[in-house]
Amino acid sequence: GMSLVIFQGGDLSAEVAEMLGADCDSRGVEVSVRSLVDFEAWVTSDGSAPGAAVLLIITTAEGEQPCPGSAACLRFLRRKSHRPSTLAGIDFTVLGLGDSNLLAGTWRRVDCFGARDCNQAAQHVDAWLEHLGGTRFHKLGVADDRTENREIAPWAENMWVALAGRGEGRESTAEGHACSEEKTFKTGTSSAIT
Repeated sequence: GMSLVIFQGGDLSAEVAEMLGADCDSRGVEVSVRSLVDFEAWVTSDGSAPGAAVLLIITTAEGEQPCPGSAACLRFLRRKSHRPSTLAGIDFTVLGLGDSNLLAGTWRRVDCFGARDCNQAAQHVDAWLEHLGGTRFHKLGVADDRTENREIAPWAENMWVALAGRGEGRESTAEGHACSEEKTFKTGTSSAIT
């Protein structure tokens, strides 16, 4: 059957992970929820069996810092020693949670890896996962406290569809279309990769 590993950074992302975990149960998807801090250990252990699907929930409005889990995850992904195939065989999707109200007022003092909007850290993680050989099975999702995180439900709905379909027809036209969009995104953030 299908399985999904959800990595979360505590607080709101833990709640969202729990909610998605309950969804997994009702959909017959095997789920395991872990801390983002464990992402590195999971990748380097047998846990990351090829074919694994992972969801990383990145939060970037913990006071004035990204949450420690998100920060640890980014540090791991940005390490120079990685081979381009470090994440080969892993299908991923990223959900960014943030509070742009908080950041709008304080961004001059905020250092979310230089993030001026609450979801830049999530964009960095998304770009790095692909850079290291992962396959994006569903597009980056971005939710904001200002909108009461209304973006999560429709994003999750589409994610379940993508998860169910990721075995068959990876080269479907929808996928091809998504890729062309991503290339433009990629060139825009190539500076994030260096």
